[in-house]
Amino acid sequence: MPKGKLLNDDAGSKSRIVETALVLFSVKGVDRVSLRELTAQAGVNIAAVNYHFGSKEALVEAVFDKLAREVNTERMAELDGLMMKAAAEGVLPDLEEIVRAFIRPYIGSGSGHKGGLLAQMILKHRLEPSEMSSRVIREHFDPMATCFIAALVKASPEVDPEEFYWRYMFMVSSIVLTVTDNSRANRIARLSKGRADAANVEDMTAALCRFITGAMRAPGTNSRNTSHGKNTQFKEITE
Repeated sequence: MPKGKLLNDDAGSKSRIVETALVLFSVKGVDRVSLRELTAQAGVNIAAVNYHFGSKEALVEAVFDKLAREVNTERMAELDGLMMKAAAEGVLPDLEEIVRAFIRPYIGSGSGHKGGLLAQMILKHRLEPSEMSSRVIREHFDPMATCFIAALVKASPEVDPEEFYWRYMFMVSSIVLTVTDNSRANRIARLSKGRADAANVEDMTAALCRFITGAMRAPGTNSRNTSHGKNTQFKEITE
């Protein structure tokens, strides 16, 4: 295909490159996909990547941006549903369901390889933050995090709300580190001699939910007596 036609006439080449990169990165990992392989799968040439993105790093950011936007839109929709249902029934939100809504994009039945890729990208940001990855985190993850923290506070009125800033971060770290070590040679399988195995997604999900839900329910240093109703602080933090 002539370069001019590729760059000027193929309006869908940019989205096709991103979609192809998302699939390949999910299956093989970002570092194991070459531009030559990616462009061959997308049906474009390397000049198209340079034209639309400027570099592989910028393409990775575009994939991270797309994945983060889609995942967090779905996650927020599920959280909103849980919170509206609890409000309509006049009960506290179900803590375990909130935790499951947060975990699902990483290891839920519909996440496929995308959950693992999302975890890898978040872990890479933690280890080597860049201006590009920081922008994605600020734009797509921080607003979602604020909503989940507020939901956790509402579900656990006996715990000091400030505890949940820490607990949210501990939750993210537990999930990301677990999900990025779920190959057949994962460490927990080795340590347990196969009695526990992160490659078993169902068992891993159940164990993560038990661990995180239990941690969220644990009393903090300043746990509140709900019978005396310190509702002012609760309202200020959750709105």
